[in-house]
Amino acid sequence: MAVFAFGQSPLEQAEKAFDAGRYADAVRLFEKAREQSPRCDILFFLGMAHYRLKQIDPAMISFQSAVQCDPKLTLAYIALGEAYAERGNDGEAAAAYGRALKLEPRNVDALRGAAAVYLRNKQSQKAVEVLQALVKVQPADPKAHADLGAAYYAAGNQEDAERQFNAAVRLNPNQVSAMLGLANVYLKKGDGVQATAILQKIVRLVPNAYEPHYLLGTAYNRESHYREALAELQTALRLGGNEPEVYYHLARAYGGLDKADERRESLVKFAELTKKAKADSEAQRNAVRLVEQAKNLVESGDFNTAVLRLEDARELSSSDDKILFRLASLHYDLKRYDVARGYDQEAISLAPTEWVYHFLLGLIEKQSGRWGQARGSLEIAAKLNPSAAEVENALGEVAMHDRDSKRAIASFQRAVELNPREVAYKLNLESAKAASAAK
Repeated sequence: MAVFAFGQSPLEQAEKAFDAGRYADAVRLFEKAREQSPRCDILFFLGMAHYRLKQIDPAMISFQSAVQCDPKLTLAYIALGEAYAERGNDGEAAAAYGRALKLEPRNVDALRGAAAVYLRNKQSQKAVEVLQALVKVQPADPKAHADLGAAYYAAGNQEDAERQFNAAVRLNPNQVSAMLGLANVYLKKGDGVQATAILQKIVRLVPNAYEPHYLLGTAYNRESHYREALAELQTALRLGGNEPEVYYHLARAYGGLDKADERRESLVKFAELTKKAKADSEAQRNAVRLVEQAKNLVESGDFNTAVLRLEDARELSSSDDKILFRLASLHYDLKRYDVARGYDQEAISLAPTEWVYHFLLGLIEKQSGRWGQARGSLEIAAKLNPSAAEVENALGEVAMHDRDSKRAIASFQRAVELNPREVAYKLNLESAKAASAAK
């Protein structure tokens, strides 16, 4: 990270600690600096210090707090995108990169991050759009051209794909992803000779990557070079290419070599993996259907059956934080606080910047009599969404329990300011003032 030109002493100390790699000290100093200054970028730098310590949840909370403080802080959105992508939550990652690009449409880091997410999720047209922008900004970047070629290829535009792959190879003759793309284009055209020549070069450059061996095996099969095809496909399998297509082409190579038993075994494996892939897709569709059923059941007041539907959905889609949060909310409404806590904590582990998840956890802890934990969760929710009146009201209730009338008054006052129409907040404020006056 570049040196920060801060004038205040805590910020200067935090900068020096960060640049020296003393990230724990940097966290402490940035927190101190934030107490003394309202500058929103301090929250971003605090998040970066947490990130370097691999404390991903506190980092993401700080990044989200930074953009709540300053919605134009592009760097914080990009950092959020990177963190969510690292977590495997591509939906939130894409949203964060999208917000950064609205602010700075030519931001290279945001364009690269968004492109990677879209390519990974086979959102070809979106990938094409951001990569076209990236190539305009970075015309001499071979990877940008290679990625754009891959997006065009996935969208079915082979002509533009080939053009971009060739542009990448001109910029870097050893750009492996572009060479792989060209090989795929030639295979699609039925030109096995050119594809084979390219793939032979690639396997020399990256001998431990399974995809070049797999593609070379398919190219050899096209040319009826079955022995060579078998060797390449077996290598691809050994390197981790346990995909249905590998077994399909293995069966073809075994057939060409008159190895009937091995061909039959490969076809059986191909059928098994194909069936599993279809089952996984069907499971995701069923999960969506079950969630919709649960919504309708909640609207009709049948919470218990809604829980059963969501439990089934969770079995089919265990890493969906929204399903977990819905389950937590329903169990909370049914006063099953221990169960609700478990589901909500799982949801937070997947999406730690969702303020409402922390808010619910604060309510769960409050109802469970765990007042210290409630305050901690509610304070995080308030950082993530400073305009949530319900969070401030809940913090006021925790403060009242702790007999801290000064803090309670401040929280209730904030709740009233945020939502002056809510009568309950006004009554709570008056109660806190009365308690303070009675001391």
